[in-house]
Amino acid sequence: MKLNKRSAAYQMTVTVVGLAAWLGALINLSTAYSVGEQAALFALTPLVLIVSMFAQHFRLPSGLRFTNERLTFTLADAIVLLVACWYGAPAAIFVGGIEGFVSSRRTVGRWSSNLFSGGILSLTAFGAAASLDLVLRYGFHETDADHSLLAVATAFLVASLVQITLNILFLSTLLALRHNNSALFQLRDFLPTLPLFLPTSAAASLLYLASQHSLSVMFVLGAPLLLATYIAHRQYRNGVQQRISFMEKAHRETIEALAVTINAKDEVTHEHVLRVQIYSAGVARLFSCSDAEIEALKAGALLHDIGKIAVPDHVLHKPGKLTAAEFEKMKLHTVVGSQILGRVEFPYPVGAIVRSHHERWDGKGYPDGLKAEEIPLTARILSVVDCFDALREDRPYRKGLTRDEAIELVMEGSGTQYDPRVVGIFVTHLPEFEAEIQAHRTAPLPTYGIEPMEELKAAARLVPPAAGLAEVNNSVDDEAAPLNLRHEELKKLYELSQNLNAARGGQGEIMPLFAGKLKAIVPFDSCVVTLIDPQTGDTFVAHAEGLHAEALRKRTMKPGEGVTGWTLVNRKPFCNANPTLDLTALPAADADAYRTLSVFPIIRGDEIYGAVSLYSTSLAEYTTQHQRLLTEAVSLIAAALASASAATAVTDAYRETADSEQRAAFKHRRINSTNASLESQLTH
Repeated sequence: MKLNKRSAAYQMTVTVVGLAAWLGALINLSTAYSVGEQAALFALTPLVLIVSMFAQHFRLPSGLRFTNERLTFTLADAIVLLVACWYGAPAAIFVGGIEGFVSSRRTVGRWSSNLFSGGILSLTAFGAAASLDLVLRYGFHETDADHSLLAVATAFLVASLVQITLNILFLSTLLALRHNNSALFQLRDFLPTLPLFLPTSAAASLLYLASQHSLSVMFVLGAPLLLATYIAHRQYRNGVQQRISFMEKAHRETIEALAVTINAKDEVTHEHVLRVQIYSAGVARLFSCSDAEIEALKAGALLHDIGKIAVPDHVLHKPGKLTAAEFEKMKLHTVVGSQILGRVEFPYPVGAIVRSHHERWDGKGYPDGLKAEEIPLTARILSVVDCFDALREDRPYRKGLTRDEAIELVMEGSGTQYDPRVVGIFVTHLPEFEAEIQAHRTAPLPTYGIEPMEELKAAARLVPPAAGLAEVNNSVDDEAAPLNLRHEELKKLYELSQNLNAARGGQGEIMPLFAGKLKAIVPFDSCVVTLIDPQTGDTFVAHAEGLHAEALRKRTMKPGEGVTGWTLVNRKPFCNANPTLDLTALPAADADAYRTLSVFPIIRGDEIYGAVSLYSTSLAEYTTQHQRLLTEAVSLIAAALASASAATAVTDAYRETADSEQRAAFKHRRINSTNASLESQLTH
């Protein structure tokens, strides 16, 4: 575990104080103790080390998570209490310090950790010995070598509690400083380990009682007692380990479930995830990041865009540039993703990566506007490597860049968009990362739980929706099918075309002219023309004619809402559905009077301008011929809108002023998405 400055200073302080106490105890033993006492004490030290070999190792939790921190517990503490009772505090400090150092050395190869463990156990042994002496001397007024069983048992119990408390305080403070948690929060993590310490005082009391008879009796009774306690502790440890395994399995399955969610919303390739993981882990190691931070980066490579499930499809998959309003919706994916992952207590800090991976070095990013070192290092790393790999891949709106082009683009953002240190290290060591990626090409790629979408069985395809299926009309979408229009119908379409071409008043003249001529071509009782504001992406009713026209002019809708909203999002016509699905602006009684509807998108080329919605109170359905005529009529208004000054029209209607640059750059909003779930709702 990488130490921060505070935890490193704390560890050094405890180590120095503990070693000073141990050296003081050693000096006291060599000057104030008799040769016989020294010999007995040095004979007991190997026994303590032998008992400490039978250790139980526990991974410590952090809340509901489990870290890589481990707590080592042995029954040698019981013998240390006996030493404190027989020979006093200096002897207990001496034996405790040696036991702590040797036990740590068996499991960890770092001298700093070994000396820290020795220092802690020297100090806890001092606290236990001092409390034991206070209880015997002032609680029971016993100063002789022989003590009553009640006095010894009580003193051992108090000393054991002091020893436990000091041990937990030292370790929890270190972990709190390492993980930037509160000390109180970290103290709760040690609650599962308390049952391990409880038998210590009882074992020490029974060993003391047996020693009153003889050393042989103490060994005969003590060995089975310590063995039974060891087995009980092992069973308890195994139970805790099973819980840890279950939690880790749950975390893996959660990541896979979220991966499936991402794939369902926005396709993720295994190759992209693997490359970003290798890049980010490699950079993180060069920055001496902790194991937990590296694991967080690997998870972040897969989960950083999980919040996009809250972004509408028509925004997420838009092939062109986003409007300001659309970009605001896109920005929210960082916050939503962080909130989603915040519900799962991952054993590594992945939430901060997800929230901050779009922050910028110059402070102009989102969602919090963090700047420079305020941005978590892991988020700064991911933003660089993910951008580089994304630039190399093909996108619907551009071809992938070459390696050199992608490097150049990333370096251009150094110091403004990206952390210059991260960019420098990434570019410098890029050949090493690419070699590692190449080595993985021969191995099967991890799936991260992302599997191909399951196909419906033949029987499932035959199941109709509860409200029945809409009538299939292939002729509307079949551009090659002959129109078969009558002379009178062709004449009316020609007149509509001529009138629209002659219109010079922009949308304000085109809309009523179109609706007036359309009624002679396709019957309706209400007609609504809905357009899309290219600046905000919002829809508005540009014209309404017929029954309830005044109420329909005030209608507002969100993308995907109702039949008209579905048509705008999916860019497909929808006919003969229940009109009440679309007429939510009308009172129920008025909406129920309508029998059918027909909604067609106004599209020319790749541009979508809006939709024409017709509602009828008399027709049972809009026939194939009606739909053919409406297809032709809508194509005419689309051509008229394309040739009109759309920017000026929208600006005149909704803004008093707009600079010439904005008008010149006017582009209609594109919607390129599908929404099968809404289609299902509309047909139910």
